[in-house]
Amino acid sequence: MNPIASRPSIAFNDSRSRNPVHPVRVNGPAFAGILGSVLAAAVLAAAPAAAQDERFAGTWQKDYSRSDAPWPGRHDRPQVNAADIEIEIRLEGEDIALIQTSRRRGWPSPRVVDVTYITNNKPHAARDLGSGSMLEVRARWRKKKLNVSYTVKLPEFEADVQQIWEITKDGDLLQTIFGRGAAGRPDIRKNYYVPATVVQ
Repeated sequence: MNPIASRPSIAFNDSRSRNPVHPVRVNGPAFAGILGSVLAAAVLAAAPAAAQDERFAGTWQKDYSRSDAPWPGRHDRPQVNAADIEIEIRLEGEDIALIQTSRRRGWPSPRVVDVTYITNNKPHAARDLGSGSMLEVRARWRKKKLNVSYTVKLPEFEADVQQIWEITKDGDLLQTIFGRGAAGRPDIRKNYYVPATVVQ
């Protein structure tokens, strides 16, 4: 028996003549291997890459030696008796939950703000980490960075604010805040957080 003749063949039909043309003979195991590789590649291509950065999860403490002062336009102002700020971050699917605990001499107890950002880029209510007041925010992951935007409205002041949270090459958590008032230059401040385990 001719071994080539015994192999299965796949025939491509010419739709005009309905006759098989150019039969292709395939070796069973080799064809199965190729087909498996193609299917696996198709599944991986179809699966969306995780948008969030899993390194966010954990407990972080603010590093005041590198962080800007919180007051607009006063980046290098000494932060006397600054609160000890610790942020615990949990990833909940694509969303992110933050619990910020602030401690300062003279406060009777720590101040705790609990925030969950829904990262579908749709408006939702969330607390401001600084003041604890409710805001309407939008949040989304973009290239492993968390983008949060909202508008601060006060009786005589209104500003659009954008926060970008990311993990630096050194493994720090960096929060960059961009604020722009109705008639002013943009104010940009940076806050650095380090893993709480390395804080002495």
